[in-house]
Amino acid sequence: MRRLFFTIFLWFWMTLFSVAIIITAAMLGAGHGYFILRLSLHDLLVFTVAGAIFCYLVTRNLTKPLNQLGEAVASIAEGRIETRVDPSLKQRRDELADLARNFDRMAERIEALVTGQRRLLGDVSHELRSPLSRLIVALGLVKRDCGPEAAEHLDRIGLEARRLDTLIGQLLALTRIDSGVDRATPARFDLTNLVQEVANDADFEARAAHRGVVIEAPSPCPVTGFEELMRSAIENVVRNAVRYTREGTTVEISLQVRESRALLRVRDYGPGVPDTMLSDIFLPFRRIVSGDFEGAGLGLAIAERAVAVHKGTIRASNAPTGGLIVEIELPAA
Repeated sequence: MRRLFFTIFLWFWMTLFSVAIIITAAMLGAGHGYFILRLSLHDLLVFTVAGAIFCYLVTRNLTKPLNQLGEAVASIAEGRIETRVDPSLKQRRDELADLARNFDRMAERIEALVTGQRRLLGDVSHELRSPLSRLIVALGLVKRDCGPEAAEHLDRIGLEARRLDTLIGQLLALTRIDSGVDRATPARFDLTNLVQEVANDADFEARAAHRGVVIEAPSPCPVTGFEELMRSAIENVVRNAVRYTREGTTVEISLQVRESRALLRVRDYGPGVPDTMLSDIFLPFRRIVSGDFEGAGLGLAIAERAVAVHKGTIRASNAPTGGLIVEIELPAA
């Protein structure tokens, strides 16, 4: 508001000053002299004060609705697609009211598209899972009765069916997070214990691949939110690090509390990620082109959505000595 006020007032004052100079020069040329000069300076001061008040009122009338629109835009940018502008803004009789109505129509359209996409994704995933489960059961029965020559092909079918089942499960998890299903009332839990449990499970699984997971955690770190949802986010990040770290290396996990913010850091010693894709890896179905074709690129997307639900942030960066660092920052209770 301050910058807009100074801009309006500057233009007003420059116009007023220019007119005053022209009138004063004309009066002096006509021989009215010193009296006209004093009168002009007095009027200029009065008009300046009155103009400042006028400019302030004009500025306030413009900035208040613009601030409301800005807050609504910021809210939608943060994912709250149900946001609408204040109804009082649409009752104005100027172009700002038209802008507010157009904004609401745009927001309604975006909400309808996003909601429809989420519903379709959930419905399709749910409908696919039942026949897939029956397919896996039927496959087991066929393997039991067939000869050894068909076992290799049936094993391949079973592997692809299990991959498809995992993909559908991840799609359903992503849909549930977006729609808020399965969320109870936020509760207080200890993030340190949760990270320790995830690290222990990941370390047990990593030993079979000649890898390891170590953790440096501080004293208890209480946070408020949904424990199982946060467990899913951390598991996806840690398992992703275990998958890509080199054999013989260890995934390092640290948890620190700084100024009421909990910072979880997961570092692996794998090939890293191209700098241009550091933000893209948190989008669904985004995978790095490599020899590893496991996964569908949904794990980090699930983690990003779960962290956003807890009003936190997640980011990735390449370590200077190689490997990827993923940091999750959450508000501590």
